Amino acid sequence: MAALAYRFTPDLFDEPAPAPETVAREMPLRSTAALSERRFTAWRGRSGRRYVASVFAADDTHPLSFTDAVLLAVSAERQIIAARDSGPFGVEAALARWQRAVSEGGAKEIHVHLLAEDGASRRAALLDLMPQAETAG
Repeated sequence: MAALAYRFTPDLFDEPAPAPETVAREMPLRSTAALSERRFTAWRGRSGRRYVASVFAADDTHPLSFTDAVLLAVSAERQIIAARDSGPFGVEAALARWQRAVSEGGAKEIHVHLLAEDGASRRAALLDLMPQAETAG
């Protein structure tokens, strides 16, 4: 019964999901718009699914302490430039290297999505949110 509490259900106050997109886009939470500090946001994946995330500065080490989370590196232009699963153990050395690399690559924030239930859900979220590689051809 507890597992049902984490099952995805659309937000009653949210707009209907748009047609599939080519890139994920940020859809800030209306319920937190009046707050002076941006602590939470939401992303709409290419599938139209919504992902709520906590917002941290790119140089903040706190996001590295979460296990079983989806980490999104976000640019000043509000685009996801990299994403990864923190893993079940939160291997600090690997996560710290990733954080340094995305900061050097232009990330201004790290967004942490904690609501994916298991590894398969986190992989699905990553595939839905990550920028697609452009193919030469």
